[in-house]
Parts: sequence; C-alpha cells; structure tokens
Amino acid sequence: MIAIVARPRRERGFTFMELLIALSLFSAVSLFILQSFINGMAHAGRANERAAATTLALQVMEQIRASVNPYTMVGFTDLARTPVAGLGGTVYAGVVNPTPHAFDIAVDVTHNDALTLTTVTVQVFRPADTSPYVSLTTVLDDQ
Repeated sequence: MIAIVARPRRERGFTFMELLIALSLFSAVSLFILQSFINGMAHAGRANERAAATTLALQVMEQIRASVNPYTMVGFTDLARTPVAGLGGTVYAGVVNPTPHAFDIAVDVTHNDALTLTTVTVQVFRPADTSPYVSLTTVLDDQ
C-alpha cells in the first residue's frame, strides 16, 4: 500500500521577489507618467508665453492700422527695441502686457515710394534673446 503524505499547505501571499518586481514595474510606469506630465506643463507654459507675445504684436499692429492716416505715417513711427514697460512715452503707449512675461518690442516701418507701399514689421523679443520670438508683417498700400 502506498501512503500519501499530505504536504503542509503553503501560506497564501506574495513572495519577497514578487513584491520587488511589482514595485519596480509600478515605479517605472509612474516615472514615465510623471515625466509626460512635466513635459506637458512645460509645453503649456511655452504656448502661453507665445500667445502673450502674439497678443502684444497684434496690439501694436492694430494701433498702426487704426492710426488716423497710416499711409503718410501719421500716428506711428519706427521703434527701436524697447521693453513693453518703457512704451509709456511713445506713440505705442496703449500697448499693455497683462501677463507675467517680460517682452521687448521693435517696429520697423519701411516706405517704398516707387510702389507706394509701406511695409510694417512688428517684432516681439524675449529680453535675453537676440532673435525675435514673434514677428508680424503687414503691407499698407496708400492708393
């Protein structure tokens, strides 16, 4: 006769190795999700800054278009690179920056007598950058 020896029942639960593997997988997935979230927040911040710079450029462009007689350059002129806060004494004094971002604005007005056209370029810079962050150009025809 063959005797069947009953083995003691294993305790239920996870082994230490299984717990280590599960925690490692959880931490890897968590780090990936956290990094994606941080990148998304940084991208949203840059998008907000670009939207603020574009709004400032549009404000200046609208002042130029709404001037009394933009074709003979009444009401607007060239503007060297100037911080937005320093626009108070210029013809662009109505430009406001409601955002916490600091910007410089430059306006280049070029009149072409042969074609009776005026080209206006508005550039918005970050204070530390040498290349424009946002640049808008329009052509005004005086005929």
